[in-house]
Amino acid sequence: MAIKYTNNASTTLSGAVTNSATSITVADASTFPTIGAGDYTYITLATSDGSKIEVVKVTARSGNNFTVTRGQDNTT
Repeated sequence: MAIKYTNNASTTLSGAVTNSATSITVADASTFPTIGAGDYTYITLATSDGSKIEVVKVTARSGNNFTVTRGQDNTT
């Protein structure tokens, strides 16, 4: 089990994300790290104006789909 990092990875969401969603689809996940069994990474979800920010833990990635644990680092 290891934490994976990628500097300055960014993309846009492919659609709306509900408050309880644990699967998030993005336009292009190719700049994000590959997540193997037991690996994880953290990403930040933000509105385009920066008014809402949430940190999520990514526990799996399949193509452009992330499996996430919501509300990390005291964010909602």
